[in-house]
Amino acid sequence: MFRSVLMLFSFLIAFNAKSQVQKIYLHPKAAGSEKQSRFIDSIRFIPLEVKDGIDLSTYNNTIVTKDHFLIIDFGDKEILLYAKTGKFIKKISFKKLGAGFYPDYREHINQVVFFGNNRNYSLTSKDEIQIALNWDNPRNKKYFKKYRLDLNNPALVIEKDMPDENDVVKANHYFDDYYWQGQIITSSLYKDSLDYELKIYRDKQLVKGFFPYNRINEPRFLYTEENVNLNKTGTPYLYFVSRPFCDTIYKIEKENLFPVYELVLPIENSLSASFAKRPFKNETDWENFQRNNGWVFRQVFNFHETESFLYFSVRYMTSHDIYVYLKQSQTTYKTKNIKPDSTQYNLNLLNDYWMERKGNYFYKPVKAGDLVAFFEQHKTVPVPATLETFLKSKPHKDAPVIVEFTFKN
Repeated sequence: MFRSVLMLFSFLIAFNAKSQVQKIYLHPKAAGSEKQSRFIDSIRFIPLEVKDGIDLSTYNNTIVTKDHFLIIDFGDKEILLYAKTGKFIKKISFKKLGAGFYPDYREHINQVVFFGNNRNYSLTSKDEIQIALNWDNPRNKKYFKKYRLDLNNPALVIEKDMPDENDVVKANHYFDDYYWQGQIITSSLYKDSLDYELKIYRDKQLVKGFFPYNRINEPRFLYTEENVNLNKTGTPYLYFVSRPFCDTIYKIEKENLFPVYELVLPIENSLSASFAKRPFKNETDWENFQRNNGWVFRQVFNFHETESFLYFSVRYMTSHDIYVYLKQSQTTYKTKNIKPDSTQYNLNLLNDYWMERKGNYFYKPVKAGDLVAFFEQHKTVPVPATLETFLKSKPHKDAPVIVEFTFKN
């Protein structure tokens, strides 16, 4: 009897702990400013082998795998592939794949996948829903194309692959043999009105659904397509979850979901209580609402938590900002107001819509020329040992260097 009561008591403590939602107070017009060194720590440079014609573009993203660094150049549609030692391996162009094909790294198979519509066909949203509902019809395969870059294959070439149902319905690998899907759409083509904003599948069978909505005529989603966002934490099987038009941030661990943070905004930046129930007359009405409410909250993205900080971006109806939240003082800082300083080589490490994270470490590429210019202007600042040989080689100004860093504790 005592053991049963103790187990129940332990369960209630755990439940209550998970139910205590912490508030994040944010005022977009008054988010504080600070030096970057207040937030960033443990900067380490990883010089990359310099090659002629290999430059760091303005629009890029970094992917860190077990054995490689991948720098994605979105402008020229290229992947710069390096070994973890910094040795240059290959430049891989995906320009010939056409518009709409962008790299999606899938860690569980160590492949970069490119999936998109066959340009020989023009598909409407209704067409795509009908195809997804009837995917077993072999004729539907022709509407899509898929390619893969297998990082386990020494050839490192982009090859054709066969699209599957997970690609079409945008189902992502979750853990083990489970997948998650967070695409939210409405259509009269559905016979069953019940759907869930977040769904977990195993063997293509629904295991669990969260946040039910009417996929035929839900007012919030009638004239827009939205997505639930999942972000990895430093803990296996544990993710942050954010939803469209919802100011609550959740954690999900396998099949268990619970709220952890609530974003609190001024009235002028908050969705009205009637938003979820008010149906827009048509698509023009919805577009006018967005234009007239540009700084009204829409969704949180790219949510990261460290011991002392939260780092996240907020999408408003027509605007976007990135923030750092200091837990101890409960202060929110806008990253565009966080200024780099000489103690961190004047490098701007935080003002990115997406940061690559592995465990407690974050990664960002910078240009060699920025480092060269800094040390020429600051002769008394010692050059980090990992950079000495690299800078003496006089790399060209746009050569990439990986910066690894952590948030302060």
